[in-house]
Amino acid sequence: MLKSILSARTKGLMALAALLLFVVPTAAQAAKWYVDNTLGEVKPEEKKTPAMPRPVQLIFEFQRDGAPNPRATKEVKPWIIEALQKSGAFSEVLETPVAGGAVLSVTFNNIVKKEDVDKAKKDGFRAGLGFGLFGGVVATDRYDVTFEYLPGEGAASIKTLVQHALHMKYGKKDVEIPGTQVKNVTEAVKTVVRQATDRGVNNLVSDPAFPQ
Repeated sequence: MLKSILSARTKGLMALAALLLFVVPTAAQAAKWYVDNTLGEVKPEEKKTPAMPRPVQLIFEFQRDGAPNPRATKEVKPWIIEALQKSGAFSEVLETPVAGGAVLSVTFNNIVKKEDVDKAKKDGFRAGLGFGLFGGVVATDRYDVTFEYLPGEGAASIKTLVQHALHMKYGKKDVEIPGTQVKNVTEAVKTVVRQATDRGVNNLVSDPAFPQ
C-alpha cells in the first residue's frame, strides 16, 4: 500500500509521512499533499539577478535530522541543479571546480520533531480504528535549507537559511491545512525543493557582497 503512494524516488524524503502511512495503511489512498504557504514563490518584484552571472560549483547534501541521507541526496540533486540553472544567478552549475573558484553549498535538512511523531502515532491509531473514515491524520515534514556561497578563493562566504514545510492529510479529519494542494508526493517534494532553492538563491544575490 505504501508503494502505491510513495514512489521509490521520494519515500526516503518523507520520514514522518512514511511512518504515518505504515501506522494507518487503510487510509493511505486518501492521502492529500500540501506545500506550506508560508514561504511561497519569489515574486517578480522581489527577484534579483546579477548583471554578469558567473559559474558555480555545487556541493549538495540531503539530511534527516542532521544525518546524511545519500539516497535522498542522489534523488533530489537534479531538482536542485535545475532550479539553480533556471534562477539566472549563475552562468553554469557544475559539480566540479569552476573558473573563478565560486562554490555553492546547499544542505537540505528534513527535521522530524518528536512531538509531531508522537501526535501522529496517537492520531493515526484513532484514525485506524475507523478505517480512516471517521478520524484522520495530519502530518508535517519540516525542512531547514542552508545556503553558503563562496565567491572565490580568499573571499568571505555569504550564508542564508530558508525554512519550508510539507503537509500530508488523510482520512475525514475536518481541519484547514496551511498549504496549497498538489497532485502527489513527488510533485509536493519537487515544489518544496524549487521554492526553497529559489528563495535561498534570491537571498544570496540580494546580499551586497554577491558579485554583480
